[in-house]
Amino acid sequence: MEQKELYLLITRHFNEQTVPWEEDFLAEWLESAEENRQIYRVLKDIWLASQQPHDEALVATALQDVKQRIHGRQHKGLLTIISRYRWQTGVAAAVAGIIISSILFLRQSSHRQALAYIEKKTLPGQLLKDTMPDGTIVHLAPKSVIRYTQEFGKHDRNIILEGQAFFEVTKDAHQPFTVQAGDLSVQVLGTRFNVTYYKGVDSAAVSLVDGKVQVNVPAQQKQYELQPGQELYYDSHEQHAYTRNYDVEAITGWTSRLLVFRNEPLSVVAQKLEQLYDVEITFADPSMAGYKLFARFNDKPLKYILDVVKATDNLDYTINGRQIRFTTHNAYHSR
Repeated sequence: MEQKELYLLITRHFNEQTVPWEEDFLAEWLESAEENRQIYRVLKDIWLASQQPHDEALVATALQDVKQRIHGRQHKGLLTIISRYRWQTGVAAAVAGIIISSILFLRQSSHRQALAYIEKKTLPGQLLKDTMPDGTIVHLAPKSVIRYTQEFGKHDRNIILEGQAFFEVTKDAHQPFTVQAGDLSVQVLGTRFNVTYYKGVDSAAVSLVDGKVQVNVPAQQKQYELQPGQELYYDSHEQHAYTRNYDVEAITGWTSRLLVFRNEPLSVVAQKLEQLYDVEITFADPSMAGYKLFARFNDKPLKYILDVVKATDNLDYTINGRQIRFTTHNAYHSR
């Protein structure tokens, strides 16, 4: 989400005009970094300073008051925060202008309904392929959701993602395509890439197939430009990101129900099977999770895959509804 959009969202939050998922997004943004909480407090200060009847003279007075507080020393706390972020005075004043103009706009349009969003989501075990209004194709993995405004393709090409998606973006030099996935913001003109971000998981990844993408990592105040075959891995707990090479088939094969395991531990195999087939997999002996599998399954039934795992590692398994439990094969005990 771009800064101006974020400021507008926060302003709408102050005016109690947000929808539930926006409140969830804002809460997560606030929890993710102390810097975000300080920015929020600064913006709330500005918003409170503007709570006057909405004629132009009073709004201008409120804006001037904020500018003076930024320039002068009447509000040392605000000045300290702005200095800490290395904001230039002009930038901070511009932010104040955005906030106050947003408040004026929202007040004048108080009768207007909250901005409508379109949401596409998948159920456990479900894959979805969708064509966006601009021609971009989105493949959505199971238990994933994308959200975008009704203005998508007209005034913006911004998407918020929770889960996993593969994007085939239509090129538009005048309107970059942006994906917001937790702390990460991915911006492109036209390319193919995979983004993985699940709430409650301490990692996220952006994997580029072709073209070029720019990934913004606010926690590091750094931008990464990926080349084809590169992946940015982000550890949200440590707030650390780095790039690495990756296996394209292994990462993007899910779009056609292709599973590729190249010496992967069964713990990883289990995670991918759970996602794609909507099951829960456990191991009778925790050490089984470390067994390795080298195999390739092109849209195979779950039982076929389980039988291959069973034969490869001399294991057995039981199925009880959605519950699958791997056990040690009897022959293994006789050794």
